[in-house]
Amino acid sequence: LLLVCEVTGTIPDALFSLEQLNILVLSGNPVTGNLPMGFSRLTNLELLYLANNRLSGPITPLSNLPRLKELFLPQNSFSGSLPSELGNFTALTCLDLSYNLLSGSIPSSMGNMASLQRLELLYNKLTGTIPATLSRLHSLTYLDLASNRLTGSIPDSIGFISALKFLGLNHNLLHGSIPASLASLQQLERLTLGDNQLSGGIPAVLGDLPVLQNLVLFSNPLSGSIPTALGKLTNLLGLFITDNQLHGTVPSTLSNLSKLQELFLRGSQFSGRLPSASSPSLTQYRVGGNFFSHGEVKFRNCSAVVWDTSGNCLAGSLRVCGRASNQRPAAGCASFCGVEVGAADPLCGGHGYCSVNAFTAAGECVCDPNYMLNSSNSNACVSGAVGASLASGSAYVSLRGSASVLSNGSILLTGGAPNQQGAAFASPVMRLFHIPDKRSPCGTQLGFLAAFSFAMSPGGQGRGGEGLAFVVAAASSEKGAIVGLGGVGRRSVGVEFDSVLSVKHSDPNDNHVGVNVGGSPVSLASATAPLILNDAQTKHAWIHYDPTSAGTLRVFLSSDPVQPLTPTLTASVSLCSALKPTASDSLFLFGFVALSGSQPQRHAIFSWSFTTGMSAEASTS
Repeated sequence: LLLVCEVTGTIPDALFSLEQLNILVLSGNPVTGNLPMGFSRLTNLELLYLANNRLSGPITPLSNLPRLKELFLPQNSFSGSLPSELGNFTALTCLDLSYNLLSGSIPSSMGNMASLQRLELLYNKLTGTIPATLSRLHSLTYLDLASNRLTGSIPDSIGFISALKFLGLNHNLLHGSIPASLASLQQLERLTLGDNQLSGGIPAVLGDLPVLQNLVLFSNPLSGSIPTALGKLTNLLGLFITDNQLHGTVPSTLSNLSKLQELFLRGSQFSGRLPSASSPSLTQYRVGGNFFSHGEVKFRNCSAVVWDTSGNCLAGSLRVCGRASNQRPAAGCASFCGVEVGAADPLCGGHGYCSVNAFTAAGECVCDPNYMLNSSNSNACVSGAVGASLASGSAYVSLRGSASVLSNGSILLTGGAPNQQGAAFASPVMRLFHIPDKRSPCGTQLGFLAAFSFAMSPGGQGRGGEGLAFVVAAASSEKGAIVGLGGVGRRSVGVEFDSVLSVKHSDPNDNHVGVNVGGSPVSLASATAPLILNDAQTKHAWIHYDPTSAGTLRVFLSSDPVQPLTPTLTASVSLCSALKPTASDSLFLFGFVALSGSQPQRHAIFSWSFTTGMSAEASTS
């Protein structure tokens, strides 16, 4: 035995004259050179330890050692491929070739090493797939293939290695799903599959591994949610599920993990309440970079825990171990709603959910159908005669032209390319007039309040596009592609938010609000907007129509979700004259139209509600 004895130089040929040698240990010495071919003469060798040297070249000179039981060659510079003759080592119990420069594939003949209990090939340059023949190694308890360049999927047959206690496949290029057959490894204590390309969900059957202590799934494009069954892993010490595409709430069953020491859920899309931190053994609690919105953190042993809750949707002060920790919502979180994106929010009056501004990542309340934003408290949805929620898949919204629904529920009317036309309308159509008979031209008409939030990006070279408009138009004028003020027909009223100056249309400037009737591009009345319309920031608008007398339309505009006291524009408009309803044709569309024109402008609607209000005998003046 020459263990860490500062033996230098190459392995001498005289050593191979010891043909009865059983054990050779040269670990921890600066021994250099290649393995001599003389090793084939040591046919009685049972233990060979050459770890942590400076040896290089192929390992093929070791191919004819039939009695070898333990072969340890880690932390050298061996290169070349793994010889298929390794399959002849039927007496070998431990093989460690880690931390070398070995390349090529893992030979399928290694499935013949019937006595093998420990196989370590980590930190090499191995390629190809994991051979299914490894499933024949029924005595194998430790398999570590991490930090190579292995491809393909994890073989289902690995589930047949019933004695396995450690399976390490971190840092490879494996793809496909996590096989449910891993649940057959009832003695498995550590499962490490991090930093691969594994997709799909986490199999719930992993919760059936009774002695699992570490589950490592970081940096994979996994989707779905954490199965509640993982709460059955009562021996778990470490849970590492970071940098994935998992979402949803963290199941409360994880509070059953009373032995948990390390909880890493950072950098995914988890939402809802912060996960339980009740384990008395907890030392690491890292849940930052998600969409967690509420909850409290109560560690059993505050002084022993390293914790991180940053980059979530938490706002204000979070108390941790009796101390206040200020939390700032990260980009992509609701700024005032207070809950995760898409969740029902009591701050929205219990009748809405949080959406995200596509331009600023600020939070928006989007009201449920038949609810609207309160004009005095725009993060509260109150009951109204009619309300429309511009949510993904909503049956209450009809899209036209280039309009599309974003993943956060917002409507993108135009997507940033020139000459796009888009529209979104409430569906079904609305009734604004009650006309009992033909003798009363308009009968009784209703007032209305429209409240919405929107944003317009700058056009090309900082110039504006054509802007957007809120419109009320006769339903009978619909041709299936209503876009632009000119496309809504003569029986229409629009409020435009215009960011381009058109001299021929008598625009006052390139940043104005106007009221247009009959689809005309020339405004009946206009006023300069009190803020920049096309700066990609969220704007809040309220449009009130009072049907009394000749009819008055008031437009309020603000960068804050609180309606100002003074309107930006007031105009006298008779809906009866503009919309020309009849007893048989009194249904109307409400919605938005936008044109990008020659400039690549984006127009987005984040929330919108509409309600009818007071009534009055219609005037035709």
